[in-house]
Amino acid sequence: MQKQWSSFRITLLLYLVVLILPFSFYFVYSSFETIKTDTLIVRQSSWIPGAIEHTSNENDILQIDKNLNNIAQWAKKNADSKLYIGAKSLSQDLSDVTACWSASKKDLSAQKGKCYDLAENMAVNIEKMVYLKQKEIINVFYISLLLAMIFTLLLIYFVRVYIHRQMKKHAIHDHDTDLFNQKFFLAELQTAVARAKRENSPLSIFFLSVTNLKGGIYDAKQQKHLAQKIAHVISMSTRDSDTVCRYDEEHFAILMPMADREAALHLETRLKTALSHYEFHVDPQPEFDFITTQFDNSETEESFITRSKN
Repeated sequence: MQKQWSSFRITLLLYLVVLILPFSFYFVYSSFETIKTDTLIVRQSSWIPGAIEHTSNENDILQIDKNLNNIAQWAKKNADSKLYIGAKSLSQDLSDVTACWSASKKDLSAQKGKCYDLAENMAVNIEKMVYLKQKEIINVFYISLLLAMIFTLLLIYFVRVYIHRQMKKHAIHDHDTDLFNQKFFLAELQTAVARAKRENSPLSIFFLSVTNLKGGIYDAKQQKHLAQKIAHVISMSTRDSDTVCRYDEEHFAILMPMADREAALHLETRLKTALSHYEFHVDPQPEFDFITTQFDNSETEESFITRSKN
């Protein structure tokens, strides 16, 4: 159940990424559209004071009216913004400019100075407001980007851990020595025991244990070195039909189908000689225990393994 739940969590995370992506793209798109619109409003509001001061024809009047209308629409969407730092509200400043301009355009020579000052004040405040607003958007964007990166890295980590566990679960070789692992050995033992019972053929197991591998005598690098060298010696001493495995951290096992006690003891003697003459380049030299066991047709593979290790 736990393994199924782990798989479900990984799948759920992947679905979340797929669902989050459209929202992320929409946020980026809407942010850039907001920045684009706000920048345009800044340009239009900055243009109005100069245009009011130098208005001389109908086209200028129409353009000022158009810009004020655009600003009015924008102001409705941003009326509640706390980023506007004028003495009055954005709506009030715009209303003052619009009222002054409505009175001024009837007589282009009147109130130009007052309208210019009102429009200039509003333009400066809008520019500052947009600057603060865009800064806020950029900060949110960077925070969102950072969170997305952290989430992605976590997702990659969990996926890698899950894949590693699945590979380890289904692996048949020991990572350090390239020998078969315990899982494969037990599967082969089950097959070999069934065959030995069916054909009444001999079957032997040889267990080699490194008695001083633990206890802090060797560091992790030396332990790995020893395991690799022992695996090499065992592999060079066995038959092609034998199954050699690293049973656990301290034990190596050899499954020998069609090997009676005499043949199994002959292998044990060969290994003892080979290991005693091998230079492992560690201090102290490793110490070994050797157990060779013959299969009894009346026992199970579990009892056979237990008897062989003990």
